[in-house]
Formats: sequence, C-alpha cells, structure tokens
Amino acid sequence: MNSMLFEAEGRRSDISAHVLRARIDASRLSLPAPFDPDRVSLVASIADVIVRWKGDVAPGIKYLGFWTRRAALRHLERNFLERCPADTLSRPRGMVFHLPPKNVETIFLYSWILSYLAGNANIVRMPQAVGGDVMRVLDRVIAALDAAHDPSQMFVHYPADNDLSEMISAHSDARVVWGGDAKIATFERMPLRNGGKSIWFGDRSSLCVLDGAVVAALDGAGLADLAQRFANDIFLFDQMACSSPHALYVVGRAPEHLAAIKALLDLISQEAAGKGSAVAAGHQIAKMTAGFSAAASGQATEVLWRAPQLTSIISETAARADRSVGGGFLSVVFLNELAGLNDLLRDKDQTITHFGFATSDIRRAAERHLGPGVARWTPVGLALEFDSIWDGYDILMETTRLCRVG
Repeated sequence: MNSMLFEAEGRRSDISAHVLRARIDASRLSLPAPFDPDRVSLVASIADVIVRWKGDVAPGIKYLGFWTRRAALRHLERNFLERCPADTLSRPRGMVFHLPPKNVETIFLYSWILSYLAGNANIVRMPQAVGGDVMRVLDRVIAALDAAHDPSQMFVHYPADNDLSEMISAHSDARVVWGGDAKIATFERMPLRNGGKSIWFGDRSSLCVLDGAVVAALDGAGLADLAQRFANDIFLFDQMACSSPHALYVVGRAPEHLAAIKALLDLISQEAAGKGSAVAAGHQIAKMTAGFSAAASGQATEVLWRAPQLTSIISETAARADRSVGGGFLSVVFLNELAGLNDLLRDKDQTITHFGFATSDIRRAAERHLGPGVARWTPVGLALEFDSIWDGYDILMETTRLCRVG
C-alpha cells in the first residue's frame, strides 16, 4: 500500500512501501548529536514565523511559538545536559515512529520537535485533515528541512493499515503512541527493531482542586481572572485533552463556600460564551442527561445546567467523581481537607490543577501520593501547556540513549 508524503506548500505525493522502507533505513544511519545547532535553529525558526503572522492566531499555536523561542530552547538544552550522567555521551536512538491523537492536533509538533532535537530521524503518521494554522507550521518545517537537504524527517498519511504500521515499526528504534488504550492495544503487539522502545500515552483523566475559602475571599477582578484561566483549561480543546479537568474538588464546606463556587462557574460559562465556544444541541442534551442521572442516583445534590457552555453537578459528599462527559461538564465535590484528595486519586489520573494553596501545601500533597498515576501538579490556567516531561515520561531522555565512556 502506498502512503502520502507531506511536502512543502501543502503538496502531497505518493510514496510506495518499498521506497519508504529504504528511506527509513537510510535515515537512521547518519544522525547528529542531541541539540545540534542547525536543528536548534530550525526549531527556533518556527517561533520566528509565528511571531510574524498577521491576524488571529489560535492559542495553541501562540503557545507553540512561545515554547520554541530561542531562549526556551537554550533552557531546554541546559536542563538536558545537566541531567546526563558523568562519563556518558547522549546519542539519538535512531528512527522514531510517532502516532499522534486526533483530538489535539498540535501534539505531534511537540513530540516531533523533542525527538528531532534529540537528534533522531522521525516518521509521523499524520491525520488525513490538518487544521490551517497547524498546516502553516508544518509547511515551514518541511520547507526548512528541504533547504537543509535533510531527508531524515517524514510526515506521511496512510489509511489504517496494520501491514504498513508493522513495517514502519519493525524498522524503527522507538515508537510514540498518543490516543488512548484502544490505540495502544493495536500497536503494542507490533515489534520494533532490537532494543526498540515503546512510549505510550494512554487514556488519562485530570482534575482541579481549589481552596474554597480563598475563592470566596476573591474580589470581582480576582474571580474573573480565575474564571478566565479555568475556562482556558476546559474549553480550548473541549475537555478532550488528557490534561483538561473533568472534576473540581473544593476544599471547604458547601454552606460557606458553595455560593462563591457557583459565581465562579457562572463566570467560566460567560468567559466561554464570550470567546465563541459553541455547544451542539445534541451535546447540551447529553450533558443535561448526565447531570440529571447523577442527581437521580444520589451522586449529586444539585445540577447547574441552564447555561449551554457549562453544565455542573454539585456533591457535598467526598467521593470520587468519574463522569467524563466533555464539552463543558464539571463534577464539583467538596472535601474537608486537601489531604482527603489522596484517597480519591486513581492510576489513570494525570494532571491536577490547583488554586489557593501555598506552594508547600501542594508539595506535601504531591509527596503523600506514592502510588501510580498523577504525573503533574500545575496552577489553574496551565493545564494545556505542554512540557518536555509529560505523563511521567522525560521525552528527551526517552528518545536518546546513553553511551558510557570510561
């Protein structure tokens, strides 16, 4: 089966499995050391291009521009070098096969950038349709690779076809799979080259914890600022990102703090409406149905459903909230103390956003949780900001290998 090779200016060309295999094998044989200056310059050029764009730029693309600026890349390199053990050399793994998710299309750029900076050859299986802003970035990348006469980076699309995926896997030194447990199950049986490494990003859930007393003490401007940041975490990808919160845990007592939480939820909905977040009628009904089902089963004491952007259910019982409806749906649970959150955490939890607590309190809460799950604690508003350490993986380290020299 042929695949489509993405080229500059939006062009695509057929590439046969035979030619693709030969190119994969050739690409992994001559690679630079991590943070090769030419590769760093190419990545930094992404930020340069985004800064010069005219008109509206999607928030996710703006953040990509911030993330790829030269100062950020220098910091990333320093941090990487500091973590390399003494008497070792860092080397690329070879060919890395990337399978990005459908729900957050910018994620393949971060995954590719980190592996590219690590010195690897890369092949990315792209979706058939790519958003306009993302395609503009990809065009810039491909044009820069062409100008550098670098054929080691391939962006391809092919229909779901296990034979082609198996061939690419068998000729790859690492595989990065985003998109959930079902997708992982499809690829985990496909062998990699000897010594190959699989990096999985499966189904995850995320949550938020607020100090109810601190929220209640906010003035109008403070509450509006918190709502704006919270709305970014929820609505930028309609809660489809693994790091978007689906549950809100409030440390406090409902009789004292529920009014402030309701005011916050109203402002979050208004913020989403002001930014043009639309909710399909069918999903509005799905959110209402989920809310009323929770009330009927005794899992909620109140359902806030009249605003189309955000539907919330309120529970005064400190219990695990596991309803992932998406598209603007929050389960609100009251807790007596922050330590009580620890008993409610599960293996699949990834990101906990927080507001109103001292840094030392959050540190102690993170230290108390020694079991699997929870890879990240970050302030409200930063849930969707990608980091080179993600879901427990240090992606730069995972896509390099160490050579001991003694």
